[in-house]
Amino acid sequence: GFGATADRPRAMLRAIQSVIDPSAAHTNALGLVEVLPGKSGDGQFQILGTDMQVLNVTLQPGMKVIAEPGSMMMMHSDIKSGVSFKDCCGRCCSGEACIMAVFENQGESEAVVGLTPNVPAKVIPLDLSTSEAKFRAKNGAFFASMEESKVGFDFECNPITCCFAGQGCVHQSLEGEGLAFMAAMGTVMTKTLAEDEVLVIDTDSLVAWEKTAKLGVRLAGGCCTCCCGGEGLFNTTLTGPGTVYVQSMSFAKFKRSMAISVQRQPAGAAAMDRI
Repeated sequence: GFGATADRPRAMLRAIQSVIDPSAAHTNALGLVEVLPGKSGDGQFQILGTDMQVLNVTLQPGMKVIAEPGSMMMMHSDIKSGVSFKDCCGRCCSGEACIMAVFENQGESEAVVGLTPNVPAKVIPLDLSTSEAKFRAKNGAFFASMEESKVGFDFECNPITCCFAGQGCVHQSLEGEGLAFMAAMGTVMTKTLAEDEVLVIDTDSLVAWEKTAKLGVRLAGGCCTCCCGGEGLFNTTLTGPGTVYVQSMSFAKFKRSMAISVQRQPAGAAAMDRI
């Protein structure tokens, strides 16, 4: 693992910084930094690939990693798979499977398990120990975590944001002392907002945000813009302080773009095709 408990926050912070490196990643004019594949400084995990990525987690003897069902790609023979019913209610309400897969190293030396999201996505590492508040995320964004992390849900009690912010009335929550990993599509970027700094985001593009950041909405524009601009009535806003993660292509948007309308052939035409 990360060694002594007191050293865990610093070790995991270095792990995340090795993946989100402003000197290596692209930064846009708004100050958002691209999340690139990489590995943690202590070898705890490694993210491979430019898209549809693979998460390799190195488990010390007795350590476990929890992941969504069906995410195992490969693993060492010393790693044994099982399931977990823990916090099943919170996971179900947050858009996850009620039962999660568990992979435990039952050998006497470190072993690696390779995990991949169930959608064509990239992997985002979250260091929950360095956040004073838990993260909120898009429903179903959770992918995997170490044992110390917990997946739950929060209610959004503001009727305006419930209806128009694109996240619904129930938000996925991630908290704990360990590492968690989310799945997001397209180009993934992050920014830590300053006090009262506002970032306007497409409702489909928001992935996760610290609870210290305030979720809100604003009109996308005038009447013609709302009807014809392709953004709907509202855009999502986040007001700092807090860290925000965004994606360029949500899974819902991807499915809409790939939808195919199939016209049913008349019975006679179908019969002629078989001749």
